[in-house]
Amino acid sequence: MTHVVPEHQRAEAERTLAATPGVRGEPSDAERSRTLIAAARTGALATIGEGGFPFGSLVAHAVDGRGRPLLLLSDLAEHSRNLAGDPRASLMVTEGSLALGRVTVIGRVAELAGDERDTALEVYRAAQPDAFYAGFGDFRLYRMEVESVRYVGGFGRMSWVDAAAYTEAEPDPLRPHAERIIAHMNDDHADALVLFCRRFGGRPDTAVARMVGVDRYGFSVLAADEPGGPETAVRLAFEERTDTPDAVRKAMIELVRRARAA
Repeated sequence: MTHVVPEHQRAEAERTLAATPGVRGEPSDAERSRTLIAAARTGALATIGEGGFPFGSLVAHAVDGRGRPLLLLSDLAEHSRNLAGDPRASLMVTEGSLALGRVTVIGRVAELAGDERDTALEVYRAAQPDAFYAGFGDFRLYRMEVESVRYVGGFGRMSWVDAAAYTEAEPDPLRPHAERIIAHMNDDHADALVLFCRRFGGRPDTAVARMVGVDRYGFSVLAADEPGGPETAVRLAFEERTDTPDAVRKAMIELVRRARAA
């Protein structure tokens, strides 16, 4: 399976792929893509419709352990008829507004049967527990083999992600816990966030700071030199991967120790 990048975008893609988590202390775009598509429950499916025109529809999806989208589609749906004529399709999922992340996976879609279907259906039901229609006779289970991935992390951050890197990447294990971690840090440890920005973020005049994101490699903070003043984004890395909330707690304690020692 090969990944085709347009000529004018190859330099950008190579630059992005070279920015590995070990260098930047951030998830790769492959990991961001896997995290986003695993967390989403619906997406925009684009199939090739009548006359060769793209046809978009909203679908509920799941992903398997290799990041391949699983789709439970009715024979009565227009997109199912389109896929019967041409298996090429794309699925786009978003975090919300255009200012946030989104990922589009592109590939060919095929119906699953036998043991493969049974295994994939368990994955789909776990992700879509309200899918009462799974037992209906006119619904079939499909899987997309991902050939290309486009990641957009908001304004100014975008790349073509290598399909093999996407398959090998893991969704961030902190994603289900991130909201709670962020709220806890902002509510109970805002002073520590200010200290981190002063000591490790190159912002010695920081007066207020709030966490806005966290992942296994580190966290993101918006810092200002005065209450209500302009905010600057600061990225702070953990010394090692933190795959659980308890690991984050220990990492934060160690950062406080280092910051006070500095």
